[in-house]
Amino acid sequence: KHPKTRRRYRLLWKEKLDSFLGYIFHIFEWGVRALLIFITLLISMQVFLRAAFEYSIPWAEEVSLIAFIYITFFTLAIGVRYDLHLRVQLFVASFPMPVRKAIEVLNNLILLAISVLMLYTGIKLTLYGVASIMPATRWPTSVIYFPTPVAGLMCCIHLVLRLLGIAHSDVADNYIKGAFKE
Repeated sequence: KHPKTRRRYRLLWKEKLDSFLGYIFHIFEWGVRALLIFITLLISMQVFLRAAFEYSIPWAEEVSLIAFIYITFFTLAIGVRYDLHLRVQLFVASFPMPVRKAIEVLNNLILLAISVLMLYTGIKLTLYGVASIMPATRWPTSVIYFPTPVAGLMCCIHLVLRLLGIAHSDVADNYIKGAFKE
């Protein structure tokens, strides 16, 4: 095949992979929205029932805590996808472009290392939690730990694709260009 055709296929493959990953992250985003609405309704119902009828839903606190944990970890993965983690952009913008690129790569490598640890410890905790049961719902405790390896895996995949140049970040591009220099 002609080199231009191969390059076009490679670019198309990268775009499709990034698009597929974006689709997965959109599912995470809608899941977080749904869980937030669910928690709001559940806690509102709990408050109403307690005030009006002096009745409490026995599993409401446990389930809302679990939903909050899912929101926290899934939002962490979404933040990595959209490059929303904190940076000291004004300080780094004073460095030359090659140094800014190196800092961005180092930043992604550190995030990848944290994500790998999240994945590893999350799997261990999830497996460990299978043996114990939560009192109100009678669910295995592993339900609490399950979003940790899922979010870790999503972060790992995205960060590897970003380091390989497949996933793209406008925030990182602006960061490297020094757009935040004042």
